[in-house]
Amino acid sequence: MQEQEYFGYAGRILYIDLSREKVEEKTLCIEDIEMFVGGIGLATKILVEEIPDPRIDPYSPENILIFMTGALTGTPVYGASRYVVAAKSPLTGAWGEAHVAGYWGTELKKAGYDGIVIKGKASSPVYIYINDRNVELRDASKLWGLDVFTVDEAIKNELNDNSVRIASIGPAGENLVRYAVIASDIQPNGPRIGGRTGMGAVMGSKNLKAIAVKGSGRIKIKDPARLSSILSRLLPLIMSSPTAQILAAYGTAGEVEEFYEYGDMPIKNFTLGIFEEYKNITGQSFREKGIVVDVYGCWACPVKCWKVVEVEGRRIRAPEYETIASLGSLLMIGDPYYLAKVNYLCCKYGLDTISTGVTIAWAMECFERGIISTADTGGIPLTWGNKDAVLKIVEMIAKREAFGNILAEGCKRASEIIGKGSIDYCAHVKGVEMPMHDPRAFKGMGLQYATSNRGADHLYGLFFRIEQGQRVHDLKIYERVDRFSYKGKGWMVATMELWSEIQESMGICKFVDIPPAHVAGLYTYATSIKRTVPELMKIAKRIFTLKRLFNIACGITRVDDTLPRRFLKEPLNEGGAKGEVVELEPMLKEYYEFMGWNDNGVPKREVLEELGLLKYVEKLRIKI
Repeated sequence: MQEQEYFGYAGRILYIDLSREKVEEKTLCIEDIEMFVGGIGLATKILVEEIPDPRIDPYSPENILIFMTGALTGTPVYGASRYVVAAKSPLTGAWGEAHVAGYWGTELKKAGYDGIVIKGKASSPVYIYINDRNVELRDASKLWGLDVFTVDEAIKNELNDNSVRIASIGPAGENLVRYAVIASDIQPNGPRIGGRTGMGAVMGSKNLKAIAVKGSGRIKIKDPARLSSILSRLLPLIMSSPTAQILAAYGTAGEVEEFYEYGDMPIKNFTLGIFEEYKNITGQSFREKGIVVDVYGCWACPVKCWKVVEVEGRRIRAPEYETIASLGSLLMIGDPYYLAKVNYLCCKYGLDTISTGVTIAWAMECFERGIISTADTGGIPLTWGNKDAVLKIVEMIAKREAFGNILAEGCKRASEIIGKGSIDYCAHVKGVEMPMHDPRAFKGMGLQYATSNRGADHLYGLFFRIEQGQRVHDLKIYERVDRFSYKGKGWMVATMELWSEIQESMGICKFVDIPPAHVAGLYTYATSIKRTVPELMKIAKRIFTLKRLFNIACGITRVDDTLPRRFLKEPLNEGGAKGEVVELEPMLKEYYEFMGWNDNGVPKREVLEELGLLKYVEKLRIKI
């Protein structure tokens, strides 16, 4: 029987059962492509169908870890470099996913696979080696305990191949730090990080240290000439945007000053609006001081926002905006050299810089308020601006040593351990520490944080871009939006969240920012599957809603679609967002109505029927 010919896709999913040491290939189902596209869409469908019960412990061997490339990953489409990792999250106990760019996803496709589904738990540490559809489970006992830089070198030496692409975990993942990350493309200028919801900890729970991939295949394109024609017209559009120009010159750190002026950059655990030292930690400052030494880029990216610094003799990716704020201004630290060092430590050990910074900020506020003392911290004075304390605590978190063992749980669980009202100082949504955009400055971001399926999430929607003035005509956002208004934002936030599902299903970078109609055309010419923007948005709603059903099965309710009290009731006294709070409830009501959810945040039966999702209600054992 002749194999199905695929364009854009590799056409195969690799299933690996670590408990049974069984490796199996499955053909990519055309119906699944039509219903879920690829990337996060396909990962959502597989995870919901394959997990035996969403209520399992995330560290159970029954949890499923999925690596999935996008439909366009590895094609010539600008920014088509991404893959996603999905599993039940140990940080939230609900839906978990992380996004990664670079080159690893393209390499996996060239090796013949669109994704990998990992089940079970190895009896001892292993790593997976994939070489053009030849798959091996290899002993990783000697690699266990190594940081991500050292393990990258060790595997390449063992395989005698410096060109192999590796995704791995560091000691934080091995030690089940609940916000441990997966790092890939570690050398020569990396790593690229799959940073949110603790996917590195799930990988560690399976005794899986790394996945090494080498591919020599070719990704077929259905209509290369027409694809190239769209791309040639897109390039000047992409590169002429002010955001792309800033990213190209300075990376995301180039936006520090602008975010600060908006009152968006968090300071002292979201309690202050002014921090003069921000001037020292801008992307422009990093370049002026010579800290940035090179520029790099992901697969097929014209923007090249990847800046390079040198720390302890290694070339690594420079701190991005989220890291600069979470481990800088949030902790009242304005030293760029320290930021390069702490970013290096988080990469080395495999820690999410956002969760690390927010959890330490929570601890610092608790220390300031007398809720904890040096007796709790092992003698470390967790005072604002204390760089040495932060560097020490980061290592303690990764190794789960002493007070670091509590902080390794994330700020929500840590506050439950400490008690004494400390939860009031924890900036989280659904257990995920908040990113570095203050919702009092961009109120639609508050709604985005509250409703995102993976908890506080700045990437699913990037709604602050809309509130900065961006318009998306293909999605019917025609007018400039007032960032301080809450009216009319329910449908807009939902729309941008849904579009993010398509971007992550295609495997394209949000910073390249290809207009939706062009994405539809590129997908059509790459794969031969014709899709319009409305058709893609219906698929997006199917993906988003299925995640919501999974979360409901995990115990998430309307009560969890909220923000910490600080953002609802406590305005800042200074800065660009002075006097503002987030009026969440009216936005949430409009959002639910637009999505077709009832007052309890549960999708209505008619919506599930329209999306073809009713069968999952029984599978997940939930009531609608």
